[in-house]
Amino acid sequence: MSRSNLNEITLVDLPKGGAPLWALIYPNVYKVGMTNLGYHYVYAALKTRGVGAERLFFDSNCRSLEEDRHLGEFPIITASVSYEPDYVNLINILADSKISLNWRDRARFNGPVIGIGGAVSYINPLLFSSLADFVCLGDGEVVIDHLVDSLRDYMIHQDRARLWDELSTSPYIYVPPLHDELILSDKDGINRKRGRIQDLSKSLGHSLWLTPEAAFGRTLLLELQRGCFRNCPYCVVPNNFGKARTRSIDDLISFLDNFKGLGDFNVGLVTPEAGDHPHLGQLLDAIMEAGKRVSFASLRIDALNEKVLEALAMGGKRSITIAPEAGSDALRMTIKKHFTNELILKKLAMAKEYGINSVKMYFMIGLPGESDEDIRAIAEMSQSIWDLLKIKLTLSIGIFVPKPGTPFSGEPFIGISEGRRRLNILHRSLRGFGKVITLRPVDFKGSLKEYVLSWYGLKEAESILNLAKNDDRGFLNLPVSRELTQEQLSRLYL
Repeated sequence: MSRSNLNEITLVDLPKGGAPLWALIYPNVYKVGMTNLGYHYVYAALKTRGVGAERLFFDSNCRSLEEDRHLGEFPIITASVSYEPDYVNLINILADSKISLNWRDRARFNGPVIGIGGAVSYINPLLFSSLADFVCLGDGEVVIDHLVDSLRDYMIHQDRARLWDELSTSPYIYVPPLHDELILSDKDGINRKRGRIQDLSKSLGHSLWLTPEAAFGRTLLLELQRGCFRNCPYCVVPNNFGKARTRSIDDLISFLDNFKGLGDFNVGLVTPEAGDHPHLGQLLDAIMEAGKRVSFASLRIDALNEKVLEALAMGGKRSITIAPEAGSDALRMTIKKHFTNELILKKLAMAKEYGINSVKMYFMIGLPGESDEDIRAIAEMSQSIWDLLKIKLTLSIGIFVPKPGTPFSGEPFIGISEGRRRLNILHRSLRGFGKVITLRPVDFKGSLKEYVLSWYGLKEAESILNLAKNDDRGFLNLPVSRELTQEQLSRLYL
């Protein structure tokens, strides 16, 4: 992989070169990493401050895109870990580069400093306790200046203990070499906090690159909102990512105006829920006036309206994605999704009038209180949509994974065997509809990995060796002590 064959356009002028050399890893493939706005933001912030940041991905063969440097050449390595299973990819990238996976060993032999950011660091930073010299807690904008200053100083004094001390002076940075003993002791907690930028105008606000090789194609990503005002009990966003903060409509339209001359591209709206932005209609008008196609990661069905459908239709969209999460009204209400199957049918009928002929629907199985009848209700609702609207459906089924910092954190994880039993009920209930209702395969082992890694506490640190070997049996056999991890997290954030 090289930059020359990726057809990248950089949307902001950034300094060339820089110091210190700093590897910025996204531990997934390039096309996925290039859809992650946080990764774009951190790269831009580092380059703006004169840092020699270079990108590496899971499929870049341990070499940087910018200068084709091997990962082992970088004295500073940070990784943006967005999904728990990406941690396994990170471990394998480091192991393939012969970089020690333990901060103690790297300190002893003057190995690279390794730091972690990204969505998983909001949820369970203890996951990185044996690996990282530091973990950024929350939004990177809050700590970037402190990180750059501390690491530049370190490049001069080369004293790892001094670096750890300097980094720890920010309450938004967890430093395992200093903090783990305190978390495990009977002393007071260490009072870490998740950093949250309140004024979104102080962050970049849009993607740094346009490339047709990204997962969404040549798409300008616009960030509408961070956090969420809802409190859905299964969701990590409200507690871990904070209350909703929206970007101003003037900024969003300004971004669109600045780049609309770059030829043909789509506009992707990045937000927990696009319908929550108070000026979504005005933004959609601006996108349509610019002659651009718009896409949404997912649409909350009760926010689906004619303006949204008009914008999708103008862009030639013939499919949409929604997330009912449950097939029965009663179960859906327990997770604070306050819309009914009747409303879903009504909204999809409206969508069909705008040319929508296929729908992807996300559901979870294993939600607290779920019965076999709730599983059958997924099939019944899907069949009703086909019978009444003749819209083809794709059902994407996930296993509910209880996460730290959510009201459902103490609820059970149903596991692989029970998950398969429930999925078989759904398969049987959909017999005869195979040509019009597609049921996507369920990654049961992936869900188990996500569950284990979500609750990876300090006591499980040595299992990192199993992760390095990508040994599925290690995940299957690793005991999970959610109560202990929850206690450790409470001491971290005391």
